[in-house]
Amino acid sequence: MLALLWIFPALAAAAAAALVARLDRAGRWVILGFAALFAASALLSPEAYVHDHLTHFRHARAVLDDPRLLLHTWDRPAFLLLYAAPARLGLRAARLFSLVPAAVAMAATMLAARRLGLARPWLAGVFLATQLDFFGQASSTMTELLFAAGFGVALLGLAEDAPALAAAGLGLVGISRPEGPLFVALGAALLVQRRRLAAAAGAFLPFAAYLAAGALAYGDLLWFVHLNAYQGGNVAPRLELRQLWRSYFYTAAAETQPAVLLALELVALAALARRDAARPRWLAWALAPLAVEWLLLTFLRIGPADWWRQSRYLVSFGPALALLACEGLARLERWLPAAAPRLAVALAGASAAATLLDRRRLPGVHGPALAGAVLLAVLALTAVLVLAHRRVPPLAALTGLLVLPLALAPPGAFARHRPIPGERLDLAAARWLVARRPPPPVVGFDSPALEPACAAELADPCPLPLGPVRLDDAPPGALFVKQFAEGAPAEPPPPGWREVWTGVDGRVRGPQLSPRWVETRATIWERVGPGTQAAR
Repeated sequence: MLALLWIFPALAAAAAAALVARLDRAGRWVILGFAALFAASALLSPEAYVHDHLTHFRHARAVLDDPRLLLHTWDRPAFLLLYAAPARLGLRAARLFSLVPAAVAMAATMLAARRLGLARPWLAGVFLATQLDFFGQASSTMTELLFAAGFGVALLGLAEDAPALAAAGLGLVGISRPEGPLFVALGAALLVQRRRLAAAAGAFLPFAAYLAAGALAYGDLLWFVHLNAYQGGNVAPRLELRQLWRSYFYTAAAETQPAVLLALELVALAALARRDAARPRWLAWALAPLAVEWLLLTFLRIGPADWWRQSRYLVSFGPALALLACEGLARLERWLPAAAPRLAVALAGASAAATLLDRRRLPGVHGPALAGAVLLAVLALTAVLVLAHRRVPPLAALTGLLVLPLALAPPGAFARHRPIPGERLDLAAARWLVARRPPPPVVGFDSPALEPACAAELADPCPLPLGPVRLDDAPPGALFVKQFAEGAPAEPPPPGWREVWTGVDGRVRGPQLSPRWVETRATIWERVGPGTQAAR
């Protein structure tokens, strides 16, 4: 079965190679340069233990043990089919494979930009790769990246009036994410409008095959409803008027991109909103999916108390945002032919400084001074590039400043790969528990990172006897891993328990110029009883 599973990543790599082969020299250099950055991030990133990327990886790795995981309604079959084989080689191999869908998304976006007549199509690739969450996912194991690849291919198919290509991209979208079928319907409507009925129907085939396979595997025609991971009120409507101006879409758009890209997109929208504006034909293809995503992020509650909302959702529509940014730069150059490139460079420098300071926190008493020095250094470099615009092409300077924070931030900073203090404490506790002699009969815990940290770093499945432990009637020798809220003091063990291990970790919080060190504490309690032995 493993040999069969390698067929899918091989086909994806072949598709990426075919798209890259169609690029001009500038586009290929963009792919090659960012592939090196993605690979470095994939190899050098640490691992966090309670984020989706690790769970996706573990599910992909387990497909050989339980093939029905290919039907998982949360991971979706596109991810599992593509990553199941690389995941058997380890976490970093799976991360490295993400270069393939990233290359597909970037190449398809640049080819679409060329076909749509946008100036300097290679910039579309740069504007996609430097979106912060896209950069992070290109070295991670997430599903939005596959959506972006399919969406980019669909845009290319529409741009080239190649209905089969558009249907193939939409088909990938449909089995990549929970919201995928909705956007397949949107793309199919465009194909129907062009009277490409066969392609419109074909766009639904992968999702239909997914439903049919599940019905056969589970013997239940309604399996998709009964086993859906989003049941139980995890996703529900939230019809509040204030969401019109407080929509999470605005937050996500600002968090997932450098400020300069957001500014260029707003310039494009402002220019296209004018009554006398010449609106390119591709505008609907870019704005309609973004409008639907705005509705979803505005009027849906995602997770208990909106805990699941993250800026990474906009990675799916990165190709559309990149095309909008290209259009915004072109419009700005028409209005301000001499000043526009230098203005873009200046804004890129400011956003680079802000991004770098946000992702590379500087602890200690010298933190504010170092943060100020970083800010001044980036702004000084920006000023030099603006003044030297005759020697350094502004677009090269713009690209360099967009890449600067991505290259200098700690590896994994844009992929949520860096463990927080609580996760590091859980790993330390897991290592202590594995080494403890005699081993405990049962280990209870109140932190979600203990089991995944143990499985990721020690052994999978985790060898610890994890299970529910009630503090009032636990058996003698039972252990309980207790973690306290960030900044909260540790509490003494309850009656009948004793403390056998404690750990302290922390991180920098607060504004860059007035940071503070906030500690997190964890402890392990042991149930005292007649059979309790001293630990070694």
